[in-house]
Amino acid sequence: MTTFWTRQELKERAKAGLRVFYWQAFLVCLIAAFLGAGTESSFNFRSRTDARTGDMTISSNPGITFSYGDQEQISVRTPFFQVTRSIEPGIVSLFLKIFLVILIVIAVAGALVSNVLQVGKKRYFLKKTAGICETGPGEMFSAFSEAYWNQVLVMFQQQLYIFLWTLLLVIPGIIKSYEYYMVPYLLAENPHLTGAEARELSSRMTEGSKWDIFVLELSFIGWDILGILLFGIGRIFVAPYKEAVYAELYHKMSEGSGKGMNYGIQDFTL
Repeated sequence: MTTFWTRQELKERAKAGLRVFYWQAFLVCLIAAFLGAGTESSFNFRSRTDARTGDMTISSNPGITFSYGDQEQISVRTPFFQVTRSIEPGIVSLFLKIFLVILIVIAVAGALVSNVLQVGKKRYFLKKTAGICETGPGEMFSAFSEAYWNQVLVMFQQQLYIFLWTLLLVIPGIIKSYEYYMVPYLLAENPHLTGAEARELSSRMTEGSKWDIFVLELSFIGWDILGILLFGIGRIFVAPYKEAVYAELYHKMSEGSGKGMNYGIQDFTL
């Protein structure tokens, strides 16, 4: 399928809209980040053992890392603090259990709260970029008031499918993440969609455009690096811009290629 949008077009449209509502959008992104519904909101964790040293590391994408090495030291790192302590080998299992409990709590909170807030945030940006000026920051919490459990289930299914594909091979997992890229936007538009419907619609929308979406994300790498150099604070100021661009992307892709493409959604329910 031929791509019917350009990065420059999306970014220009996003910039034009943000001139009107940037600071409100900044507040939405700030609240979302604080509540775990930032750009990278999906929960996952990874474990790794160094074959040479035997050091074990378990990490999750909220930024929590547990590691234990052969020097009998245990380390826990979070975005806010880092603790390293010498420890007896017999105590390691206790700390590991505690850490796994923390990961489970984070996963549950992500499924019940952060993922739904992510949908609400998409809904806010879809409305704003569609020109619905009266939309306020409270729109981010609207996802809790309609079809809440359906959204929880659909978002969990999306992440589970991507995770399972990643277990198979990393590349298929990445491809699936872009194939299901539009799922939260589709839920923002119609929270009653089933998981199968949302994934099917997203697959049809992104067919032939996965690489272009990847390049669009890659085009923000300069801003991301600058944000990291500014102790991560700079990324918060760029977040409204990125979210507005992705919302414009959804609008363009939902319109189709200008040939009357229909992805199955009859009414824009925003």
